[in-house]
Amino acid sequence: MYDLSMPITVTNEHEGRVARVRFDNSARGNCFDTPLLQELTEALEAAAEDTSHAVIRLEMAGRHFCGGWDTASFADLSDEPEEAVADRLRDGDALVDRIRRLPVPVVAGVRGRVIGFGAGLLSAVHLPVAAAETRLSLPEARFGFAPAGVGHIVTQALPRAHAYALLAGLTTASGRELHSWGLVSRVVEDTADLDAAVDEVIGELLAVPGDTLRSIVQVVESSLDTGLPDRAYETSARTIVRAGRKGGGS
Repeated sequence: MYDLSMPITVTNEHEGRVARVRFDNSARGNCFDTPLLQELTEALEAAAEDTSHAVIRLEMAGRHFCGGWDTASFADLSDEPEEAVADRLRDGDALVDRIRRLPVPVVAGVRGRVIGFGAGLLSAVHLPVAAAETRLSLPEARFGFAPAGVGHIVTQALPRAHAYALLAGLTTASGRELHSWGLVSRVVEDTADLDAAVDEVIGELLAVPGDTLRSIVQVVESSLDTGLPDRAYETSARTIVRAGRKGGGS
């Protein structure tokens, strides 16, 4: 359990089947630096290691999902060699990738602003539920630099014209657009209903056995990683045999 004075707390819900991981840097719009991202990643991994947890609920405190990367850390980068800066970017994206590869689904409510790096964090959440008023923007170009990992994620996820418009800072994306692009799983019209919608998603997930949810994560992520069904066959076969031994059907 994390100390309550820290920005990250972990608690259990639904008789221990759900881990709630709460991140609170709301005084700074939930922006990140490397130590905070490292801490969040490790908290999520620790929650996932507990096999009693079928779902992780990521709660971003305050009005905004994520205000991006803390710009206070940018001043030091101008004195570093380009390769050293590139390594820092890779290290940050590696932490996001560790979140993406968690073995249990992560559900999060998305409200307010999703800025810059926040798009990368959003992409790592398995089942984000967004309020329609959510706005995603990538302001990096206005500061004179091109987005790195976030740029790659956006380009892979969106039609080419949308990627250019977002990366150049020409447009923002609403919650409805994020849903139409496949970047969030559901949208609620009223932000006041967001927490209830997240509760509903978690309730639906808990109707599935926890070990089966972990298998579904394996099927999805291995298919995305390799583009091949090999791991899906193995995972499905394991669940079919297990269900048969338990007297399950279908």
